[in-house]
Amino acid sequence: MTWDPRPIMPAFQRELDPLLLLPVRLFIACLLADMRWCEDVVVRGGLRLSERKFEPHVERLRAAGYLETRTEGRRVKLRLTVLGLDRLTEHVKALGRVANTAAEIVTAHRSALRPPMRPES
Repeated sequence: MTWDPRPIMPAFQRELDPLLLLPVRLFIACLLADMRWCEDVVVRGGLRLSERKFEPHVERLRAAGYLETRTEGRRVKLRLTVLGLDRLTEHVKALGRVANTAAEIVTAHRSALRPPMRPES
């Protein structure tokens, strides 16, 4: 039997969505999770982003099929797609598992670092 030096990738690492790892994209998807049309200025305002900083993230999510856009006159509206909602849900669940695993590791290491209690004389 040979030893494989490659680490085993935990399932949650495969389930994390690279497009949603940036908080701004994650928050855009979260703000649109009800899958209703929403004006881009409302989403942008909620995140306190300029149009210049906001647009590239919307375009990446749109290009991946996670959200769709439509123009009504001068207004641009955004809506999360079914694919976007599915990926957001999977990503958030995986983030929860990452946080729980991290908490378990920290707790285990903290308890290992505590000095043993001395009996009182």
